[in-house]
Amino acid sequence: MKNYLMLKLRKQSRGSKRRGITDIISTMLLMGITVAGATTLTYFVNDSFISGNLATASSLDTATKSIKLLGYDTRDSTTLLQISNLDNEFDSKLCGGTCSVINSDKIPSNGGSEFIIIKIKNNSINSVFLENIQLNNVHHSWDIQTSGATLNTLQDISSGGNYPHDGMFSIISDSSTVQSITNEIKSGETVNLLIKLGDDDSDILLNKGIRVFLNIGSISLVEFLIESGNAR
Repeated sequence: MKNYLMLKLRKQSRGSKRRGITDIISTMLLMGITVAGATTLTYFVNDSFISGNLATASSLDTATKSIKLLGYDTRDSTTLLQISNLDNEFDSKLCGGTCSVINSDKIPSNGGSEFIIIKIKNNSINSVFLENIQLNNVHHSWDIQTSGATLNTLQDISSGGNYPHDGMFSIISDSSTVQSITNEIKSGETVNLLIKLGDDDSDILLNKGIRVFLNIGSISLVEFLIESGNAR
């Protein structure tokens, strides 16, 4: 009888130990599942957040890359981007405010401010409207007085010439010298942006970087970096 009781106690003790170990294992498994679930949830939440950011960045990037820079001409030279009579003076700089204040709206050969021309293409499936152009953080607006007029840089504006006033720009078709009637650039269209420096533009020495921002109405501005004194 004594041996039977001792054997029974031993079995109960072993059963208790096993139940204790089982409880510990169950608790550890439950903790592991909880941690794994939390980690998975965190991953999906973070991944969704990151994906959202990437999608936003991608959409902004798409808007920005919809405008492609094809070329530019910022030389002190004649026939900028092969457009006849579109000339700058040989003065070792792109003359801005110092020329504009003295000879407002005149062509460079008569001492007026000088030109920069940029060729771009709208790769978007939609039209864009070029609200303004910034050169080194100076705003240049579209000159409505150039609407539908043939480019004429042989004479000053006051004498019958037609080109952007100081500090403004016009849009010229890539296949002609007729300036656009609006600031719209259609899908797939290639145009030249003719910018005349103005009062607020500092003179730009040759071989210097020019930051160009195009405001096409999207959240982000389209940004290019070009170099003065060069044709690309």
